[in-house]
Amino acid sequence: MASFDFGNISAYKFALSGLVEANTDSAAIDTQGYEGVAVVALAGTGTLSASNKFTLSFLESDDTNVANATAVARVGSVAEIVEANSVVWTSVTPAKRYLFAKLTRGASASANIAVIGALGYAHNAPTQ
Repeated sequence: MASFDFGNISAYKFALSGLVEANTDSAAIDTQGYEGVAVVALAGTGTLSASNKFTLSFLESDDTNVANATAVARVGSVAEIVEANSVVWTSVTPAKRYLFAKLTRGASASANIAVIGALGYAHNAPTQ
């Protein structure tokens, strides 16, 4: 049983949704006002397998332009989308304000994918 309202100390930022059939970068996830972030990727229908998957990596920037972003050094674990109708997540420790998820396509993978940033440890709580 939960003993507190998690919704008052967290926020969620939408980053990507749709059919992914190529290497793709998400929109910027603004982490301002939060100390921690996890990235959640949800896969719907698609052509996915252990050898035909999407791998998540992460970029960070001081602005919302992914062309100015560099790789994030501290990532909790490798996140790979290998099954349709599945969810994967990993924690990320960016040093800059904006975070981008990069989906790297393996072979001929395609899937309906949504990416969300789950932000926690707000500077000001409650957040709503």
